[in-house]
Amino acid sequence: MQLLQGLQSIVKKFVSDGQTFDFVIIGGGSAGCVLANRLTEIHNWTVLMIEAGDYPSYASESAGISVLTSPALSNWDFYTTENKISHKEQKHGDVHLLEGKMLGGSSSNNYMYYVRGNAEDYNEWSRIGNKGWDWQNVLTYFKKSEGLRDTTILDSNSGSLHNTDGYLGVTRYIWDDGASQMLESFAESGHKILDDLNGHEQIGYGFPQFTIDSGIRQSSAVSFIKPIKDRQNLYILRKSVARRILFDDENNAIGVEIKNDIGKIIRVNANKEVILSAGSIKSPQLLMLSGVGPKNHLDERGIHIIYDSPEVGANLQDHKLVPLLLTGEKSGFSIFKNFKALNNLDKFPEINLMGFVALNKNQTYPDYQVTAFPFSTGSLYTTLMCTEVFKWNDEVCMAIADSSAQDIFYALIVLLHPKSKGVIRLKSNNADDQPIIDLGYFSNAADIETLANCIEDYLKVSNTTYFRNIKSILVDLNVKHCEGMTFASHEYWRCYSVAMAASQFHPAGTCAMGPNGVVDDRLRVHGVNRLRIVDASIMPTMTSGNINAPVIMIAEKASDFIKFDHGITE
Repeated sequence: MQLLQGLQSIVKKFVSDGQTFDFVIIGGGSAGCVLANRLTEIHNWTVLMIEAGDYPSYASESAGISVLTSPALSNWDFYTTENKISHKEQKHGDVHLLEGKMLGGSSSNNYMYYVRGNAEDYNEWSRIGNKGWDWQNVLTYFKKSEGLRDTTILDSNSGSLHNTDGYLGVTRYIWDDGASQMLESFAESGHKILDDLNGHEQIGYGFPQFTIDSGIRQSSAVSFIKPIKDRQNLYILRKSVARRILFDDENNAIGVEIKNDIGKIIRVNANKEVILSAGSIKSPQLLMLSGVGPKNHLDERGIHIIYDSPEVGANLQDHKLVPLLLTGEKSGFSIFKNFKALNNLDKFPEINLMGFVALNKNQTYPDYQVTAFPFSTGSLYTTLMCTEVFKWNDEVCMAIADSSAQDIFYALIVLLHPKSKGVIRLKSNNADDQPIIDLGYFSNAADIETLANCIEDYLKVSNTTYFRNIKSILVDLNVKHCEGMTFASHEYWRCYSVAMAASQFHPAGTCAMGPNGVVDDRLRVHGVNRLRIVDASIMPTMTSGNINAPVIMIAEKASDFIKFDHGITE
């Protein structure tokens, strides 16, 4: 419990109605905690961070336990609208989005993958008008935060891409017991095997890196707040929900209206800036509640217009995924024999391989991501992931449970660059109402064909020597919406992609950066003053992989913008 006690000591500073700070940060998640750390480096600046949730629980701290309990950890309990195109095999016809509601945000309940994305992701941001966001520029900020604990990578030719003394501990686990057989299978099917998935080459398979250090989850609360908990210029309000941003007559953001932990509405003031770091769902909601958003929509909700910003809440992107299961003879996955998850709760509790694959082999950025787990006979993980994480319906989950009578190679196939876009809109002008979330899956039909092609490309591994030797069979999940189609045909995979699509919980893009977006390339909100957005919502396009590391990078870069704009040039 040392972590919880350490964090508790921060919040003994009383925050009163009408109190003034230099900076007010809305959201204590991945970005907010980084900002709070970096801005309080300037000792004469006072910084308030407002977090709707509480401390992360003890379960959240443990690298192993937190994965097992992830769906039960504190979250916003967001549900999307029903989608007439997809989600057909979801239990309730919609998607439950697991977004962390605690100090550290989603970094306190995610699967801890440290994935920077592909160099081309950031070069594309730069090409569409965001100066200074190319790969070489953002690499500086990835390195700034990183504390890598892997001598093999550090001694390799990609060692120069990494750092050892940043706040964010990063670990790579090598599962030796038979893991090479799995990787060799991917090599046999034409893929490169990489020691460093965040290295110079970013297309291939290998062991993932995790935000874990000494057995402790490196949430942004642990990594960026715990070390600076005694700074006297840092204030944190827990269990306090921002309701709207306050503006003066000249469109300057001057404060925030909050409902505090006892339900009282109070106001706090910002001398220099308000920084919105509430995430890709809450940030556009708060902007619109505050009068910055599409005029017609705000008029419908009876909200006074501060600035007509049509792109607020638009451009919602998410990484959609589908599961694929390959069986093996009993004890076929010898990789598992000497690894007992319940005895390794200071580590990621399951053997895990990751891959990034381009359908066009001359392409330098990936089309899909593979996260794969070899589960031994009788493992409950496959069923738990079905029922508690991705929430497919009972028929699908029963088919998955039945398959666990054999060893299972369980893979999640993730479409990395969807063309489909969704939208966030207000249900009402009441800040207590959840927003309307339309993920827009497959609203662009090109995503159907691309995901079907990704599935077929991945399944080439089933024809390799190792998988043939263990008599591997592709599991039929009895997807009722695809009945009557030839199993594993291209037509079937098109149907399967739409019916089985679930979220990897990576919403992004709803306050996109760009000349015609919501924020400029220094993350200042167009049309108003003294207001920035710093979180995944500013991404103009999705990065190639899990988004926690990019969000931390964004916050590191934004911190330097803010310091420079207020006269700090060191």
